[in-house]
Amino acid sequence: MNREVREQIKEAYRCMCREARYRPKAPGDGFGNITVPPEELDMEAEAHAYAKSWWNEEDKQDFWIGCCDFETRPETIFALEAARLLCGAEREPALRLLQMAAKGLKQKKRPGAGRA
Repeated sequence: MNREVREQIKEAYRCMCREARYRPKAPGDGFGNITVPPEELDMEAEAHAYAKSWWNEEDKQDFWIGCCDFETRPETIFALEAARLLCGAEREPALRLLQMAAKGLKQKKRPGAGRA
């Protein structure tokens, strides 16, 4: 991986941290919970590790996704197909699929949401 690609991936990681509050390389419990105090987190180390693992998957053309949640499977399909389109620089249909995924997610509530 060259420096320009590494920096592009690291900036995407930083953006995920800031905008989505999603840090996949932070120490966690495997269920999306960060297990160390915020002051002990090192975003640059996370971004570097993320760039390395991302490039490894991209270079092999083998991305790990996981198992779909039944309720959000359609949105997962839309997002993954959008990603495939983006790999071929097909921006407009990818954007439509991402909008479909976002719309579907907005219409669904998490299990147990709103229960007293």
